[in-house]
Amino acid sequence: MKFLIIFVVLVQLLAAEEATPVAEQTVRVAVEGQLVLPGYRNCREWSTGARIILSPNQIIGFVREDCSFRVDNVPNGSFIVQVENTGLVFEPLRVDITARGKMRARRLSLLQPSVVALEDYPLKMTSRSPTRYFRKREEWRITDMLFSPMVLMLVLPLLVMLVIPKMTANDPELKKEMEQMQLPKMDMPDVSEMMANLFGGGPNPANKKKSVTAGSTQRRR
Repeated sequence: MKFLIIFVVLVQLLAAEEATPVAEQTVRVAVEGQLVLPGYRNCREWSTGARIILSPNQIIGFVREDCSFRVDNVPNGSFIVQVENTGLVFEPLRVDITARGKMRARRLSLLQPSVVALEDYPLKMTSRSPTRYFRKREEWRITDMLFSPMVLMLVLPLLVMLVIPKMTANDPELKKEMEQMQLPKMDMPDVSEMMANLFGGGPNPANKKKSVTAGSTQRRR
């Protein structure tokens, strides 16, 4: 009988020791802070549509009339504190809560999670800028027209035609090389003669004789 009583007492002691860490793990704390609104004199009207959200558990708190907030019954873990509203943009903060209830606040850096920039507690969150739902319409500027592809295609060849002759005028060797690089001139047909032949029913015999005699003289030469 004595052994049974001793066994029961030992089991109760072990159960109490195992329950102590569980109680520490389920500690609940309150997250407090203050919102700073530059340019807003009356926080009472703005605070009616604002909420404080702690992700990822989606714990919701409300903003008081003096722009302070308090979110109760927050368990231990890491949370992202965000201000949800329709008028201003706030930079979110990260809050780490240990099993003993100690809290540490730092800036949220998604690109560099290893970088730790500590913040003061209670939290102080300042609005960064007003919320913009629409992109500003682009205004017409003279530079848009000057740097358009069509204008550049017209202006750049003209500049080249004006600048290169001036550069080659002072350098005889460069001028000689440019003349050698030029393509030979090709004999282009007369447009008026082509139109007359097309709509006049054929070439004029006199013109035909002239062209034949001109061709024969060129061959003799």
